[in-house]
Amino acid sequence: MLPTIVIDEESIITEDSIILQGGFGDTAEKRMFSYLLTGKDDKDIVARDPQKMVSARIQAQRDLIVELLEPLNARLKDRTESEEEASVERLEETIGDLSSALANNSDERTRLRQRRNGHYHDLLHAETQISAVDAMLTRYALLDERYSSDLERLDFISESSHYYGGLQDSMCPMCGQSLEGVSHEHEESTGLSFRADEVYQSAVAEAAKIRGLQTDLKSAIADLESRGRYWNDLKRTSSDSLIDIDRQLDTELAPARRSTRNSLNELVARRVELETVRGDRMEAARLSELKEKLDRDLSQPVAKQVWAPLDPMAVTDLCKEIEAVLHEWSWREDVRVEFEEGRYDIKVNGKPRRSHGKGFRAVIHAAFSIGLLRFCHSKGRPHPGFVMLDSPLTTVKQRKGEAKVEETESDKITPGIEPSFWKSISEIDPAIQIIVLDNKEPPLNLFGALNVQLFAGPDAEEGEREGFIPTRANRNEGDIPA
Repeated sequence: MLPTIVIDEESIITEDSIILQGGFGDTAEKRMFSYLLTGKDDKDIVARDPQKMVSARIQAQRDLIVELLEPLNARLKDRTESEEEASVERLEETIGDLSSALANNSDERTRLRQRRNGHYHDLLHAETQISAVDAMLTRYALLDERYSSDLERLDFISESSHYYGGLQDSMCPMCGQSLEGVSHEHEESTGLSFRADEVYQSAVAEAAKIRGLQTDLKSAIADLESRGRYWNDLKRTSSDSLIDIDRQLDTELAPARRSTRNSLNELVARRVELETVRGDRMEAARLSELKEKLDRDLSQPVAKQVWAPLDPMAVTDLCKEIEAVLHEWSWREDVRVEFEEGRYDIKVNGKPRRSHGKGFRAVIHAAFSIGLLRFCHSKGRPHPGFVMLDSPLTTVKQRKGEAKVEETESDKITPGIEPSFWKSISEIDPAIQIIVLDNKEPPLNLFGALNVQLFAGPDAEEGEREGFIPTRANRNEGDIPA
């Protein structure tokens, strides 16, 4: 890539737009210069907001905290923290006692309900057994009456046989024979015959048998009556126990439970209130601490942004590269370039760049730009790879509207610098590019090593270029150099 030299009647780029013309005034420019020297950016440095914005934000936070503190302080008025702590301790103890009493009440109620269930089952069983015993006693009573009736009949039969012997002879109504004496038979008779003593013996035997059964029956009835008394006693005892348990549940445990629960609810509500007050006090303390911190932040002076300093080794190497450029341009042999970190500008032989005349300032500016380009290229630092110089060999002309100032001797360029400048430009590394806009033409023997573009102006003839930006009529592909 050849250096591009543009010859024009009036430059379109002024020196005021070049970095370092008047030193670095903007922090962004300073950080960019440091980035070019070291290849390290300031990504780890957090940018700070303007102080007015910071103060406004802190004041808004403080006002919000004050608004939040007002209702808290109103609720905490006339309250003593020590008394509240003692009240909380007493409440904790009382709540624990009431909770234990309520748990004991619940256990007692559970135990009584279990007992009640047992007595209720006993009552149902006793009633069932009493019903069965009553039914059996009823049947046994009927059987006993039957036995008594049979005994009465047998007694009658035995008694009648006693009197049977005292009766007169009687004639058989069938045959007319006497019933006493020889037995007689009838043709249609059944063959039955009896004697009074036999009837008596049979009646006595049957009566004895019935009396034995009746004795067993009475024993069974006595046993059933004993069982009935047992089940009746159990029924009465179970009923009394159920009544007593219901009385304890309804008249003792239930009221005590309601009273304990009501007291416990009141104490818990009181405890919640005190805990809320404690939370308000802690929140008020936290907000007060934040408010004090914000007050300190508002009263503290503005903190300046702290940036990492320039790398002194990189600055030294850059100054050596600028010295090399000035040596190539036939500057004095004892040239010494230094960097003013306070003003972010350079000094040549102890004299600040801004103190030189316009001509020398332009040359030193060009040397700085080319030296920075060569330094970044050799060190592998980030750089666009090209620089554009505006009239480095011509003193700054008078602008329109300004009074004409006579040039002093210090504003003029030393004659030996100009040819050395063109020769040095022609020998640059092809990997970088230098674009020069100037009114002076390089020597003819260097035209081959330089890419020289001549702008003829409005009077340009055919084949000549009118200006940097071609007119609509002459704007063809390739008019603007790459």
